[in-house]
Amino acid sequence: MSAQTQRSGVIQRHRSKWIGFIIAEAAAVAVLLLAGTFAVLSRLSDSALALSVNVVTVAAAAAVALIPIIFFAIAPILPRADR
Repeated sequence: MSAQTQRSGVIQRHRSKWIGFIIAEAAAVAVLLLAGTFAVLSRLSDSALALSVNVVTVAAAAAVALIPIIFFAIAPILPRADR
């Protein structure tokens, strides 16, 4: 495999990793904003529904915090280069 082919493969993996990160983070932030807004602005009389909205809000906040760690702190296992 040529150096140019290897380099374009690395760039493609890097680009797809960023796209995946942006999609995952945007979805988590959207869920956090929707659930948080609903939890703050609504007066829920059913305690089970209020609890579930609060759990979704906290889970979305945890996802927003963990997604960058999952995508960038954990090093990928790359195949060895043939020499």
